[in-house]
Amino acid sequence: MPETRPKTAPPATTPYWRRNVRLIAILTACWAALTFLPAFFARDLSFDFIGWPFSFWMAAYGAPLSYLVLIGIYARLMNRADARERQDDERGG
Repeated sequence: MPETRPKTAPPATTPYWRRNVRLIAILTACWAALTFLPAFFARDLSFDFIGWPFSFWMAAYGAPLSYLVLIGIYARLMNRADARERQDDERGG
């Protein structure tokens, strides 16, 4: 006899996962911009910043710190979304 599974919507079609995928796409675009734009414009960023060329500072310190900020943004927003989803589940079930 074939195994029956509960009929639920695939995770990608729920509003929770649509928001999650949209957030990931936005943060990935920000990551790409933080990675490639300073490298592309490095010659134009030839002014000094705290005693170092700005392009060096951006590559050595700015980009990794920006990546940490992106991770923090994702963690905070997903914690809020998870809490909202838990509350909706508790109300509905």
